[in-house]
Amino acid sequence: MIEVTRKQAFVAGLPLPARRRVLRASWRARRILPGTLQGSGRMGIDTVLERTLRVSRAESLRLDAEAVFSDNLVELEWLALLNRSHDDIRDDLRHVRIPDQGLIERVAASGRPVILAPLHMGCFALPFAGLIHAVFRGRRMLILRAREDHAIDTQVMQRINEAGVEMRFLNVRHKQDFIDAIRFARSGSVIVSFLDLPASYGVAADTTLFGRPARLAMGIDGLARLTEGTVLPLCVTSDVQGDTVHVGQPFEVADNSVETKRRVTEDVRRHIEASVLRAPQQWYMWPRLDEFLSDAPDPVHDRSAGESGAAA
Repeated sequence: MIEVTRKQAFVAGLPLPARRRVLRASWRARRILPGTLQGSGRMGIDTVLERTLRVSRAESLRLDAEAVFSDNLVELEWLALLNRSHDDIRDDLRHVRIPDQGLIERVAASGRPVILAPLHMGCFALPFAGLIHAVFRGRRMLILRAREDHAIDTQVMQRINEAGVEMRFLNVRHKQDFIDAIRFARSGSVIVSFLDLPASYGVAADTTLFGRPARLAMGIDGLARLTEGTVLPLCVTSDVQGDTVHVGQPFEVADNSVETKRRVTEDVRRHIEASVLRAPQQWYMWPRLDEFLSDAPDPVHDRSAGESGAAA
């Protein structure tokens, strides 16, 4: 079992808007009241934000502080999925907003396999369940990842499944795991494959990121080609009122030509940049930016860093 304090459990058990308002008030108090920060008031990414986004020093510090709130919010929402009743979780789904739901429904109704391609942003566990509930009813969702599940991950997936939404992780560290993902996609499962991973996670593609030379892990093109599926780029942003699922331009991959790979890589780059600029404080991967950049010093590879919640 995961140990939590009585106060944490109480806040996590509140309805979604209420618990997020409590968290926001607590975050503000920690920033204002002297002696209450205890080193938790900063994420420490202000310099990279200032340099990469070309924002003022004041704005980079504001975003850095907001990143702390976003990190705390993700932790709270995973705890809420463990503490809320099944009926309460279904009630929380009312606070998932999908402005482009019609586009997702058209892709879902096409009869082709569907690959959701989000970024590591926002409180995405509940919105993923919301997508199944609203669009992919009766279909299983498999979230691909390349590391072992943490205990809280497994418990959260169990709770979501108990609430009537079939969703679980599928490790793809080995070739057979990847083959299983292709088979599941072809048989109707909705596959979730995160886009924003550095080159160490798979076949690398050279591109740029925020104007600097970068390398991305580009397994999404092979997955789309082998499943003959449609890729839906996504990102989730979270605020006190709920979560919003933003949808990018769907694409398919017909072959493995150099030109096709270049086109897909460019589509992925644009989606990553547009999504991060939408809510830069909510991107989990800022502490690992050097792993993406070709012109950065050799990074110390630590795949656990920056992987809050269900990061794949």
